[in-house]
Amino acid sequence: MRRIRHLVLGCLVPLGVIALTATAGPSAATPSPVSPDTNANLSAYLSEVAVDQNIPGMAAAVVTPEATGFEWLSGDDGNGAPIGPDTQFLIGSVAKAMTAALIVQRVDRGELTLSEPISNHLPWLADASPTVEQLLTHTSGYSTADGLAVAERFDNTDGAVRHAAEDLEHSGTRGQYEYSDANYLILGALIEELDDRPFGEVLRSDLLEPLGMNHTATTSDTATALSAGHRYWWGSPRSYSPGFDDSGTPYGYVSSTLDDMVRYARAQNGGAPDVRSPDALRQLHDPRVDAGDDEYGYGWRITPSDLGPLVHHTGATPGYFAHVMLGPDGQAVVVLANAYSEAKAPALASVAENLLLLLDGQSPTATSGDPLLTALPWVVSAVAALGLAIAIASWWRPARRGLRWTMAAAAVVIISALWLLPSLFGTNLQVMRIWMPDAAIMLILSLITWFLAAALLILPARFSIVRSRRHSRPAPATGQQCLQSTAHD
Repeated sequence: MRRIRHLVLGCLVPLGVIALTATAGPSAATPSPVSPDTNANLSAYLSEVAVDQNIPGMAAAVVTPEATGFEWLSGDDGNGAPIGPDTQFLIGSVAKAMTAALIVQRVDRGELTLSEPISNHLPWLADASPTVEQLLTHTSGYSTADGLAVAERFDNTDGAVRHAAEDLEHSGTRGQYEYSDANYLILGALIEELDDRPFGEVLRSDLLEPLGMNHTATTSDTATALSAGHRYWWGSPRSYSPGFDDSGTPYGYVSSTLDDMVRYARAQNGGAPDVRSPDALRQLHDPRVDAGDDEYGYGWRITPSDLGPLVHHTGATPGYFAHVMLGPDGQAVVVLANAYSEAKAPALASVAENLLLLLDGQSPTATSGDPLLTALPWVVSAVAALGLAIAIASWWRPARRGLRWTMAAAAVVIISALWLLPSLFGTNLQVMRIWMPDAAIMLILSLITWFLAAALLILPARFSIVRSRRHSRPAPATGQQCLQSTAHD
């Protein structure tokens, strides 16, 4: 959803800034090998984030190749139970690195090559036919919108991954980086073709179980412990539980726990060489393509920082956020939250690096939520209210004809702008309803109120018709006029 966030920034700069602060549940830190002062600083920072961003439930850990150096838990899950190390969270696009690991595993086995066209194994993709490596690095020509169009299908039927991949459009430019869930959806279909098994089963048997991640769910049948996440409505978290999406497992629908993600992060820093060799890790973590502010490897971002290169990936599904970050000194950070909105994405994405900064004795970077995206639902609400006010005024107190037609023309322009708003974000209203529900609902109401206002402005208002009819009627005859008429007869 990064593209949506960037496009909204471009569209809403003239609208100004609205800031939000809220509260969350209590936090607790567990004893850890880090110094008491550092432990206190980490806990205080995370508590501040949970309160400022109004996060119902959150978990975080600092990991070394040997042990968990720090663990922090806060708030409740969607069922009201306290967050624990075994609480389930959807990890979103963090799952892409898992899919990439399965691909590299099969390359090492000689089952495929990175440079071969995907159509060698999936002939039904012959029209697009990017290479395996182009899919890994988001340079295949599948656009962000292509991926969003088949995301959140919540299809748990047999063959769900392939069905979603078959429905893909290919609208981008090959060789040009553009982040898209479509790439890893296709890689999931490729793994199913090679192994002749559902992707979720392959992921569990070939990667998760060898790492001891026995509480990580990859199918709807095994994700029964996942409770509701939270989306934000005008800054307040509200429960959201659409369910698990088997068709999305290769790019984002994996449910895991803090304990399991600690095992995963430790393995990424060389803590499980029998499962992930140093050479395999280098293949995954090495930068491959320029991705704007950072670089992209195979399922991982590589971002420069004051600490050195940071290998990491965020993950977001409607209602959940996750982040795994590998520091240059062998430390790693895991952050999980059971709430998400695009407006809060910058603040959530900064937490992992700030924890590494605190461990290094530095101060965290102050990063708030996106003020313009925070303002979006309020702005669209104001537009809806204005449309309703004009509609009511046009009904009861019609303006003069010239002014009425000028206002009608303005209403048509506003309707056109509202209608085009989702496409300016590179998406559609259905996607907005999932990721930005408050703004989407108010957009629909804005369209309704402005259509009504335009109709009442263009068509004669009720009282204008009544007044017109009254003026056109002949005046009633007086008694004297009646006598004169009779005399003439």
